[in-house]
Amino acid sequence: MPMFTTEQQLVNTLKQNYSSICGWDTSKCKTKILEEVNLGFGIADLVITKMKGTKTAQSSYLNYFDAIIYKIIKSSKEVSFEKLQDITKADTTTINRSLNKLVKDSYINKTDSLIKFKTTYRGLESDSIAIEAKLKNWKRALNQAFRYKWFAKRTLVVLDSRYVKPALANIAMFKKMNVGLAEINKCGIIKLHFNPIKSTPIDYSMWILLNEELRKSLSCQKK
Repeated sequence: MPMFTTEQQLVNTLKQNYSSICGWDTSKCKTKILEEVNLGFGIADLVITKMKGTKTAQSSYLNYFDAIIYKIIKSSKEVSFEKLQDITKADTTTINRSLNKLVKDSYINKTDSLIKFKTTYRGLESDSIAIEAKLKNWKRALNQAFRYKWFAKRTLVVLDSRYVKPALANIAMFKKMNVGLAEINKCGIIKLHFNPIKSTPIDYSMWILLNEELRKSLSCQKK
């Protein structure tokens, strides 16, 4: 059986044959694939998302600090500007820049003395699978894929079928960490050995960043 010579070949083949690992009907559900997603926890080769909407009505994109500010306000329901400064240690200009974005898109209300939570962040995805693709280094792939749990609802390692046996011998580690394991050959045939349980991303702010990347991608498509 022919094998992959580079990880990029593996990723390209996976992009054409990913449906069997999704857990949803990609012919009926709008699916979006992001490549080389870098949200601060390594670079995921692919993030496959099941979309629940495509509206991008926000006036601007939120960055990580914006998401942190929003998360603080949402969890507190209302907070003073001084409290935001105390928590974030950021300067007045930086905090105000984030607050202005959030006010403009109706996520919060701001008065002279208090900032109040108004609307829950409108994410675009209802499911997400962050994938780390490797030819054979399963240990490195597993550790990297685990970090993607900060923003994705499921994470998955995909290995070249020729080199999957060592990972299968250690599949208990994948199950313990709730990271999926699959193999793919050069013909595009995928075999899923462990399907991870869908879970809430560890970091709400990172999940917001993933959705902002989706918004950017959809916006570029429309241009």
